[in-house]
Amino acid sequence: MDILLVNAPVTNPSRHSRLSPPLGLAYIGAVLLQDGYSVTAEDCNLTDFNATRMRRLLEDRAPRIVGISASTETYPNALRIAAMAKDVDPMVTVVAGGPHASVMHRHVAAKRDVDIVVRGEGEYTMLAVADCLIRGHGTFGEIAGITYTSNGSVIVAPDRPFILNPDELPTPARGLFPLPMYDRAMSVLMSRGGCPCDCAFCAVNNIWQGGRRFRSARNVVQEIVELIETEGCDGINFADDTFTLSRKHVVTLCEAFAEAGDVARCEWRCTTRVDMVDRELLGIMREAGCRSITFGVESGSQRILDAIDKKITREQVLEAVTTALGLGMDVLCSFMFPHPDDTEETVAEQKAFMDRLVELGATVSLALTTPFPGTPYYENADALGIRMLTTRLEEFDGKHLVIATRYLSEVRLRALLSDLIQAVGMQTDPVAAYGS
Repeated sequence: MDILLVNAPVTNPSRHSRLSPPLGLAYIGAVLLQDGYSVTAEDCNLTDFNATRMRRLLEDRAPRIVGISASTETYPNALRIAAMAKDVDPMVTVVAGGPHASVMHRHVAAKRDVDIVVRGEGEYTMLAVADCLIRGHGTFGEIAGITYTSNGSVIVAPDRPFILNPDELPTPARGLFPLPMYDRAMSVLMSRGGCPCDCAFCAVNNIWQGGRRFRSARNVVQEIVELIETEGCDGINFADDTFTLSRKHVVTLCEAFAEAGDVARCEWRCTTRVDMVDRELLGIMREAGCRSITFGVESGSQRILDAIDKKITREQVLEAVTTALGLGMDVLCSFMFPHPDDTEETVAEQKAFMDRLVELGATVSLALTTPFPGTPYYENADALGIRMLTTRLEEFDGKHLVIATRYLSEVRLRALLSDLIQAVGMQTDPVAAYGS
C-alpha cells in the first residue's frame, strides 16, 4: 500500500462525529488514485478508537505514507496514531493535515512522530509529497504548502497557490469509506475558500485563506446525478459553511437542478446566514429541493451579536426563520454559549429568543463556545476576559464548558447552561464546527 489516509477520532464519539465521511480526505484520495497510487482510508470516528485494531491495520496495509487529518479535539489522538505508525515501521512517513495542523503547523511539525504538515488545501500538496517520497520526483525543499523539521529547525515552505477552478478536481473518492455507516453519507461541497464575514469566534479564514472559489453548477449537479445513479441516494447535504455566500451561484445551481430534470431530483439541506437569504431566494431553493436549512444565529441578545461582530439583527433572524418555515422547510438555529461579554441579562435575552424560535416551529441547538487556535477568541483571550478552564484539547468539542468569562464564573455559567437546555429542550449534541 502506498498511502493510508486516517481521520483521527474524537475521544467522546457522538452522532455528529459520524454524520458524514471526511470530504477532505475523500478529495485527497481521489487525486492520488487518479495519479495511480494505491490508497486506503480509515475513519476512526465510526467505531470507538481501538489501538489494537489500528496497529493491526498499519501492520497489514504496510503503507509507505500515513496521512492523518485532525481538528483541535482530535489532535491528541492524531499524535497517538502517528506514534503507533512509527512504532510499527520507523521508516514510514507521517503527514499531518486538517484544520488544527494547518493553523498550528509550526508546533505540529516539531512533534517527534510527525514528518510533514500539509497546510490548507491538501490535494495537490499531498500528491507532490507522494511523488517525492515514492517516485523520487524532486525534494522536500521544492514542495509548496508544507512545513517540516530539518536538522532541528522548522522549515515553512512557501504557500501553495490556491486551486482557482475546483471543477478540475475529481469527484471525491467516497468509496474509500463505508458509506452505509454514515447518517449523511452524501455530503457535497459547492465552494471552497475563505469567508468575508470574519466573525470573532471563527477560524475559517486561517484554515481556508484566499477568496471563495465556486464550482460550476453543471459540475455540482453532475456529481449529484452520479451519486443518485450509483448510490441510490435521495438526500444531499451541502457541507459549505455559508451556502448562500453567492446568491448568483445558488440561483444558477437551482436552475441547473431544474434543467437536469428527474435524474437530479433529490432533497437537500444546507447551512447559511440569515442576512444572506430573502423570500425570493428561499423560494427558489425550496423549489429546487431544499428541505432543511440551518442558520448560524449564535446569540439571542443584540448586544452580544454586535459585540461578536456577527453583523446580523434579531429581526433578520425572525424574518428568515419565519419565511423558511412558511415555505415548508425544516429550520435549525444554532447558538453558542457563553460569549465573552455575556451577562445575566444577555443570557436571559438569549433564553427568551431561543424559546420564541421554538414556538415559531424551529429547532435550536447549542454549542459551547470554544476558542479554537487561529480565532480572535484564542489570540485575544486575555483582552476579552476569557479564562480557560482546561488545557485538554479533547474537550475542545463544543460539548464541554472550556471557558469562564469576565462577568460570569464557571459555577454560574454551568447553572445558566442547565437553565438554557431545560427551558428550550434543545438538541444536546451540538455541531462544534470552526464557524459558519
